[in-house]
Amino acid sequence: MLTVKNAKWEACNGTSLQGNINVSYSTLVEIFGTEHSDGDGYKVDAEWMLQFSNGVVATIYNYKDGQNYCGEDGLLVEDITDWHIGGKSRLAEKTVEQYIEQYYAKQKALVA
Repeated sequence: MLTVKNAKWEACNGTSLQGNINVSYSTLVEIFGTEHSDGDGYKVDAEWMLQFSNGVVATIYNYKDGQNYCGEDGLLVEDITDWHIGGKSRLAEKTVEQYIEQYYAKQKALVA
């Protein structure tokens, strides 16, 4: 079973786009907690920096669709559903997806 913790910035340095995920902001907050960064003040409005128990480092962030980049025409963070997954390999995207699936399977088991 995968576990996750907040990654340090140094671990995330050098990550790049590996994929995308279509999920609500509220779902990301439910699974990973509030974002770890409110972005770069320019192209990114919210970012999670994650270290998984399998050693994979991943970031989840919006890019150029929020108010930091688009001003008042940009989406509020709460309305963003297209998120980028950053990492050092495609395994970052797969690990994020696997962790989300695992989270929902666990929630379903708790209800049953």
